[in-house]
This record gives sequence, C-alpha cells and structure tokens, in this order.
Amino acid sequence: MKIFPDDNGGMIPFETQLRYLPLPKRRIWELDFLRGICVVLMILDHLTMCIDMFAPSWYGTSAWYYLDMGSALVRFCHQWTMSANWRIAHSVVLVFFFGISGISCTFSRSNYHRGASLMCVALAYSLVTLFDEYVLGITGSFVTFGVLHFLALMILLYSLVDLLCKRDKRSVAICSVGLCGIALILYFCFTPPENTPIVFAFLFPPYDFWGNPSLFFSQGDVSPGDMFPVLQYLPYFFWGAAAGPFLYRTRESFLPKLDGKWNRPVTFIGKHALVIFIIHIPVLMGLLALLSFLFITPGSWGF
Repeated sequence: MKIFPDDNGGMIPFETQLRYLPLPKRRIWELDFLRGICVVLMILDHLTMCIDMFAPSWYGTSAWYYLDMGSALVRFCHQWTMSANWRIAHSVVLVFFFGISGISCTFSRSNYHRGASLMCVALAYSLVTLFDEYVLGITGSFVTFGVLHFLALMILLYSLVDLLCKRDKRSVAICSVGLCGIALILYFCFTPPENTPIVFAFLFPPYDFWGNPSLFFSQGDVSPGDMFPVLQYLPYFFWGAAAGPFLYRTRESFLPKLDGKWNRPVTFIGKHALVIFIIHIPVLMGLLALLSFLFITPGSWGF
C-alpha cells in the first residue's frame, strides 16, 4: 500500500512507512479493553489467594465453619490455587497481558524512559514488601523480581533492540522472534548446575516445565511474594513486540465502530493497570481483615 511518495514518485519501503507513521491520535481501545479484562481476572485470582491466606484463622471458627457458602468458598479458593486449571488460566492471561505490553512498545518512542520509570516503581515496590516481610511480619510477601520488575526489564530490552535496529520495525520483529527462540531453547533444554551464582536466579524459574525444582535456588530464598523469571516469560512479551507492527500496521484500531461507552469501565481499568496493580493487594487484604474483625473472628484481624 502506498502511503506517501518518495522524491522520485516511487514506493516508500514498508519498513520506512512504519517508522514514520504518526503515533495513534487516540488509544487503541481493544488493547486497553483486553488489558482491563486481564487485570480484572488478576484481581479475582489474587482474591482467591488472599482468602486462602486468611483461611487458617477463619475456617475453624463457628462463625465461619457453619456457613455453608463460606466454607465452600474457602475450599474452592484453596483448591483453585493448587489446581492444574489455575496454571493453565494463569498462563493464558499472562500471554495476553504481557503480549499487549509488547504490542504497546511498538507505538512508543520513549520506551527507555517508560522502562526506567517502571523499574523505579518496581524497586520502590520491593522496599515496601521488604518492610511488610521483616517489620510487619507478613511471611512470604517480599518481592525482588515480580511482574513490575519483569515488565520494566522487557521494556528496557525492547528499547535496546529498537536502538540497535535503528527503529526499523521489521528488524525489531525479527530480533524479537529470535529472542523468543533463544529463551524457549534455554528454558526447555538447559538446566543450570548447582553451583550457578544466585544472582542469575531472575533468569531461571524455580521449577522447570516438568515440575523439577531448580538445582541452585528456591523461590522462597529469592522472591517469595512473586517471581517472573526472564527465560520463562520473555516469549509472552516479545510475541507482541514481533506481531505489533503487522497487527497494527496503520496504528489504528481493528474495530473502531465497536468503540463506545459500553467498554469504558473495562478500558479505564486497562489504562490505569499499573496503579490498580500497586493498590489492589493492600485493598483486598484490608477488606478481608475488616470483614474478619467485624464478622468472622470478632476482635481479631485474622492475620
């Protein structure tokens, strides 16, 4: 498709067209919508985990044990977080969530600043969880390489690839596919030896695809609250970075006629995913603690 002519009246190369296309004047609503759905599912998932954390103090009390709905809910939350269905659903949601982040990088001309800013937020988040773990005594809350750290690192890596490829989107797409291939090969075919330095823990998962534990670290030793190893999740992000220039060649919505007020609540969540991610766990824990204090274990916060 000829978008604008060159000085000789010929066709502008595809990669040049991509480089100079203007950024979208409006956000692409379906990306925010899908991101918002992922965030809602994440909140529901974390709610089940929070309820499972409160269960030991709830389940044995008469106020909770004899409420059929309550005991059934606790059982469901415990069984869900331990099930194979949870692992499948978790992976599917992350494929979309991280992939949308990869697609979004293809629209931005300031990925380095976005990644650096997000890394600062991630480090601040680590400090807060460190306080929770060792001062407040909330066991298993410390996060050293969670979802924020992973996304920040991926955005910075994308900005480096973009720089090396001189912002040529086709070259970036090819490099993104190559990074996915390298990560998958190492994830499935390489087992780090027992003497691997612990500083490389952020690269490798604590369990491999077949469920075998790592030889040189456990998640509880590194990042008990949350952990997203690079080799395991890099393909989730870079498939979007590879597909973005082709899925959104003109940087416009696929479905502009479907945009409207009906999707505003979900797209709002998608637009503010970072803020919601940061505050949702304290909000959920606070609400459950208040519920515990008032009704389930009167006078006790249930921790």
